[in-house]
Amino acid sequence: MAGITQFEVHVQQGGRWSIHAQFGSFQKDKAIEEAKSMEPMRSVTAVKVVREIYDPEAGSSQEFVIYKSAGVTSLDKFEQDATTVGGGSGGGGNTSSSSWMDDSDDASEDDGSTAAKSSRKSQKRASGPQKKSTVTQVVVKLLLVALISLTIGGVFTFMTSSLIGGKTLFGIKIAGNTEANLLFVVFIGTLLLSALMMATSLLKKETLVENQPRYRPPAKATKPVRKIKKVKKKRKKYPSPEDKPDKSAKKAASTDADDDALNDRLKSELGSGVDDDDGSGGAKPPPESAAAGGGLSPKEEKQKAFMMKALGKALEGSSFNKKKLDNFNKFGVNLWVAGATEALMQGRDIDAKAASKILADSVQVLGYKKSHAENFAGKYEEYLLQDSRYMQMFQAGRNAMNTFLQDETHISRHLDSSLEEWNKPKQKEEQPRVITVLFTDIAGSTAMTQELGDAGAQEAVRAHNRVVREALTQFRGREVKHTGDGIMASFEQASDGVEAAIAMQRGANSHTQANPNLPLYLKIGINSGEPIQEDNDLFGSTVQMSARIVDKAQKNEIFVSEVVKGICAGKSFQFISRGGYEMKGFDGPVTLWEVDWKRAQAAE
Repeated sequence: MAGITQFEVHVQQGGRWSIHAQFGSFQKDKAIEEAKSMEPMRSVTAVKVVREIYDPEAGSSQEFVIYKSAGVTSLDKFEQDATTVGGGSGGGGNTSSSSWMDDSDDASEDDGSTAAKSSRKSQKRASGPQKKSTVTQVVVKLLLVALISLTIGGVFTFMTSSLIGGKTLFGIKIAGNTEANLLFVVFIGTLLLSALMMATSLLKKETLVENQPRYRPPAKATKPVRKIKKVKKKRKKYPSPEDKPDKSAKKAASTDADDDALNDRLKSELGSGVDDDDGSGGAKPPPESAAAGGGLSPKEEKQKAFMMKALGKALEGSSFNKKKLDNFNKFGVNLWVAGATEALMQGRDIDAKAASKILADSVQVLGYKKSHAENFAGKYEEYLLQDSRYMQMFQAGRNAMNTFLQDETHISRHLDSSLEEWNKPKQKEEQPRVITVLFTDIAGSTAMTQELGDAGAQEAVRAHNRVVREALTQFRGREVKHTGDGIMASFEQASDGVEAAIAMQRGANSHTQANPNLPLYLKIGINSGEPIQEDNDLFGSTVQMSARIVDKAQKNEIFVSEVVKGICAGKSFQFISRGGYEMKGFDGPVTLWEVDWKRAQAAE
């Protein structure tokens, strides 16, 4: 029979046969050699080599035992099953060893074997060709049968509904619940009948086999395990207890040495003491940082070196104990560095992608893994909304870098004050008090997106964030949350909120003059009251009124409530009455006032 031939080495252990190895059609000698090598092993009772010839067209196989160990004198149950399943001829029980090793397809058989073979062939012809399938293949076929049965059931149900729906049979009108019950019975009956017929026809010609590869490399003989004698370690004796070394002191000395080594590495990597300057404020990058700065242009490499220089000077001159730089303080420094990097990006005209790379390298120098540093650089803005102290640390880093760009002598002082505030205990939520709530909004943001596209609109949002956050830092404001096209902030003093709003409008005006192709127009609303404080957020009518006020303002305008105007009485602000407005959720018209910031700017 023409087909696929392979050789299998079977071993008997504990009274059970199992396949030890499989070989290709041209590896007969190697299979026999492997079988002979297994015979001396104590755990192996008997060994044999089986040649299997598989016919893919008929889906059948024949097996011949071509070698067996001397201890096997007759076919056991395993061998009988193997020859029967294959459907072909096999070695008889009384066949000599020489005939078992014959390579021809015609093995000697007695009359009983010939009769059994003829009977099996006649049964096989009667039942059709048998196919070998794995469990997975059978399950897939059964699922396909179920799908076809569902389709057939649905078709029959639809046809039945079309034929008898609304009609009267045997004095019963087929409608309503009666029709539904009848259709359900038709669907289930058709489904089960078709599934049973197809599954029976399919499984009748299937032979289940194990999911295992057709070929496995021969396993090497296992070496006997040697028992290792345990040797008790003798304790070292000391003349007196004083001579015994102090393990805690040794551990402390090791920790101090590690901390000193870490600080030395930080100093060397941060490039402390580098005075080389090319006139643009940049410094030569440390060797490791330069190697990790792939993808940056020469200009961006200089700014990265400048960032490393600033961080190195900040840490070197800081009075903060670097041995206390635990994970909490490292995270604070990371936020501080993020703010400094954003300020450097805006001051030196670096794109956002390069700034993210510079920030990741700076965080990595502080001792973080590369993957963690890159993850922080990609999502640090999300942290800023989680806690007010995160935003304060970020703003402190911005202020420090803006100062360092002009004067490089005081950056360590900025870091010290920032870490001092960072380590103060978090204040508990206080009782309701008068707080000024400010909302900003980018005027015409929808039209701007259509005109500039998503990328241009995102650049405008970044410019808005920069202008608003600079003003919040300058006038002691707290960013509560980002609203998409604006920011919600709070102030302890109403006058600080008005001052910050004026600074925001001036910053937006300066940005528009410098970037006429990317204008930025803000509208701002301010209200004061006693909002509800919970989870670093503000709620209540005070917040709602402030949000309504910003909706009434137009571009370049600052609208405030009458409460804010009254609190700021006696200040140098100039207010213009804009009359009453109907506010959703509030009774009667609400008088609003505009802060005349343009006249004050012209006077200055």
